[in-house]
Amino acid sequence: MVSIMVISCSVIMNMRFLIFVFQILFTCNFHSQNLLSRSLSNFLNAVEIKNSSVGLKLQDQSGKDLLSYNSEKLLVPASLQKLFTTSYVLDQLSKDFVYKTYVLYSGSLDSNSKTLNGNLIIYTSGDPSLESRSFPSKSFINDLKSKLVESNINSITGKINIYPDFDNYQVNNQWLWSDLGNYYGSGYSSHSFKDNYVEVSFNSSNEIGSSTKVVKIDPMSDSFFLENNVTAGKSNRDLSYAFGAPMQKTRTLIGTIPRNKKNYVVKISMHDPKIFLKYAVEKVCTELGIIIRNNNSTKIKKDFKFDTLLVYNSPSLMELVKCVNFKSNNNFAEHLLMKSVSLNHKDININKAAEYLQLFWEDQLSLKEMIFKDGCGLSRLNLCSANAFNDLLLYELEQKLSNGEESFFKSLPISGKTGTLKYFGNELVFEEEFFGKSGSMGGVRCYSGYLRKNSQYYPLTIMVNNFTSNDYLIRKRIEELVENIYNNI
Repeated sequence: MVSIMVISCSVIMNMRFLIFVFQILFTCNFHSQNLLSRSLSNFLNAVEIKNSSVGLKLQDQSGKDLLSYNSEKLLVPASLQKLFTTSYVLDQLSKDFVYKTYVLYSGSLDSNSKTLNGNLIIYTSGDPSLESRSFPSKSFINDLKSKLVESNINSITGKINIYPDFDNYQVNNQWLWSDLGNYYGSGYSSHSFKDNYVEVSFNSSNEIGSSTKVVKIDPMSDSFFLENNVTAGKSNRDLSYAFGAPMQKTRTLIGTIPRNKKNYVVKISMHDPKIFLKYAVEKVCTELGIIIRNNNSTKIKKDFKFDTLLVYNSPSLMELVKCVNFKSNNNFAEHLLMKSVSLNHKDININKAAEYLQLFWEDQLSLKEMIFKDGCGLSRLNLCSANAFNDLLLYELEQKLSNGEESFFKSLPISGKTGTLKYFGNELVFEEEFFGKSGSMGGVRCYSGYLRKNSQYYPLTIMVNNFTSNDYLIRKRIEELVENIYNNI
């Protein structure tokens, strides 16, 4: 009887201990949840935020909601759009994918006369990295120059042809007119060259309102013209803008650049990359003393026989995708999207590609909280919810945890350390503990990615639209919120 009583007392004590532990855990969880809710409330009531449109979603890595506010609300994502694009690209293209640019020739090479009896052909594939400033150690032009020297060619009887020969330079019809002339509004081209933008170098005097002088244009073309109306301004920022449509040879520059500058660079979109590529190849030939006779005007047919002079490979797919997310490169995003969609859909264009991107993710994530108009996020008609971004983050997290697939993760900037997040969270508790993407344009500031704490990943999306406050202050408020979230998860 005594032993039974002892056992009963032991069971009761264990039960009481378990209840006690549960109460502690419940209290801690409740307290943490309360602190998270309070942090959100303080954020929403901040003077810079309270009149804005906000969407927020925080989850643990199992997908459990920890914090949510208007998470189903459709908001402008800006460059957060690139998360859907790069995830799709990594899904569709093989790990060993590279763009290839071919240097071919028709006819024959005569070693005695050092003559190419035929045409020199540059056959492109839409490589956005061809002579890109993002990869200065790789150069198609330098490799071409070396190959021409090696081939000992002094003259070409025919022409320099850029193929495919159709003109396919495209810009998205949902982009603003004011964006099209600037580097971030450059379009898609199968002949992409030097990021599809031109660097214009200015000199400015110390006098406010005085005219500026264009001292250099890189790259150059004899069919490209500038109308310079840029003046020296009192601001220390680049407040100049370029206007011009695709295939329009003249770019008009207005606005101001800082005073008393030498070789101050402004980036503007190319009107037709194919022309700039051809000009660059012709320049190489001129520098090497190669005479181009232009005697052979034979149109190249599909069954025409070619010999290969050079095969130039782009950087790896991982490097290209990383460039999209680290540098928020619009041009790379659109080109990679077009390449990925073209695998299953022929005769696409830059507008149709975004539709296929949306359909893919609607099917993959079983949701409708998205409207995609492009792959890079430049269009203000892109709309997406915090829910949708977090679903994408959980999808990629599952790939990482179950299959060890980390390509998407490796393409993301790290807070306070790399890419466009280099200054986000700098010297705060979540420095180097947030992996994600930022998105911003006038009245838009968004972040989406993973908070990492104690080896756990917490998908987090914060979207702020329609604010009138200074963008820097909005960023600071978001940093405060993320810091509080990090401290209380």
